[in-house]
Amino acid sequence: MELDILKIEPTRVTPQVLFLEGHLEIRGRSISENSTDFFRPLEDWVASYVEQTEVRTRVILAFDFINTASTKWLYAIVKRLAQYPNVREMVSIEWFYEKGDEDQYELGQIIHSFIDCPFIFYETEQT
Repeated sequence: MELDILKIEPTRVTPQVLFLEGHLEIRGRSISENSTDFFRPLEDWVASYVEQTEVRTRVILAFDFINTASTKWLYAIVKRLAQYPNVREMVSIEWFYEKGDEDQYELGQIIHSFIDCPFIFYETEQT
C-alpha cells in the first residue's frame, strides 16, 4: 500500500511539511497555539509509514522557532520513527539550526536521544 504524499504550505505560525516515501521534511516556524490539530495528522502519517514501508529515509528538521507544545509533538514523531525496522541503517536525520542558536542546537541533541540513527547537525546562517 502506498502512502499519499503529505504536503502542507507554511503559515505565519506553522511550518512547511513534505512527507513522501524516503523523505520527511518539516521546516520553518512552529508556534501555533493548537499544535495538536497541526501535528496529530503528521504523527499518524509517520505511524503508517513505519508500519508500511522499509526504504531509506532522509529526515530534515529545520526550525527557526518552535514552541513547547510543538516540541512535544516533534518528540512523538521521532519516537514513532525510532520504531522503524533497522532504524540505524534506514533512517538519517538532518537537524538545521541557525548559527549561534544554542537553544535549537540543544533541542536537536535532545531529539537525537530519542532515536538511534545517524543524526547530522548543520549550523546555518538562516534556517
